[in-house]
Amino acid sequence: MKAPHKYTARKPVADYFRANFHLTTSGHYSTPALIDAVAEVGAERVMFSVDYPFEDFSDAADWFDRAEISEADRRKIGRTNAMKLFKLKDA
Repeated sequence: MKAPHKYTARKPVADYFRANFHLTTSGHYSTPALIDAVAEVGAERVMFSVDYPFEDFSDAADWFDRAEISEADRRKIGRTNAMKLFKLKDA
């Protein structure tokens, strides 16, 4: 028998996930998976990534450049999200 929870969540679990996690494309160069991730957590929580040395940068970049997403989302995922998360200055 499971013990009852002592504290109830104030929000649905998905809201906590969207507010506290970032996802990367590393190892998952699938456009449908990217589109699903953006739909679930928002383009602001997804970042382009390469699992070097196990993946090739050029293959990853070619896939990302051809992915059927908006240019605004491509810029967020490919650049600005990481800059915000890691507090990097624009060069």
